[in-house]
Order: sequence, then structure tokens, then C-alpha cells
Amino acid sequence: MPVIPIPRRVRSFHGPHTTCMHSACGSTHTSKLVRTKYNNFDLYLRSRCMYSFLRFLLYFGCSLLTSLLWVLLSAIFFLQYVSVRVLLRLQYKLSVILLLLGHRRLDFAVLNDLIIYSMHITMFL
Repeated sequence: MPVIPIPRRVRSFHGPHTTCMHSACGSTHTSKLVRTKYNNFDLYLRSRCMYSFLRFLLYFGCSLLTSLLWVLLSAIFFLQYVSVRVLLRLQYKLSVILLLLGHRRLDFAVLNDLIIYSMHITMFL
């Protein structure tokens, strides 16, 4: 059962949530109060600092992950933009070579549509 250090003033207060607090700190009420070198407020401050540090780590980790995802999405979009320019240039050169050789030109419409749709999905993300 978790032991939550609650100051003596709060323990003697009887309000609407007294039963909740007594059930959360059941083991502290069954045992006799023993004097230690730490009072309840020191324990409260120490646990509060620990929880604040854990909350900071959680928020910092989430923000770091979010910023890394933004960088990844922008890198993917930039890569798609460069690949579209390269593919269009290659398609143009291939079409010119095929026309000079007397063959009919290839239809790149499906490939171009797929590339444009993938860029749209990346922008929506």
C-alpha cells in the first residue's frame, strides 16, 4: 500500500475527501508516529521534487519525439520534392530518346499520380 507523506495539519482536517486520504495512507494511521530526522514536510518536498523531475522528463521526451517527427516529415517531403524533379527530368530524357529512336513514348501518368498522392499524404501528416 502506498505511503503518501501528508502533513499533520492536513491529517487532522476532516473534509469531503478524508476517507479517501485515510484509505490511501492506511499504513501510516495503523502505526505509531515515530520521530525521524526528516519531518513530513521534508518528505513531501523530496517526493514533490522527484515527481516534478519525472514530469519534466516525460514532457521533455514527448517534445523531443515530436520535434524529431517534424524533422523526419520535412526530410521525407524534401526527398520527395527532389525525387520528383529528378524523375521528371529522366522521364523527359527517356521520352526524347524514344522519339528519336522511332518508338512510341511511354505513359508515365500513373507513376506521376502516385508520386503526387504520396506527397499529399506527407503534407497531411
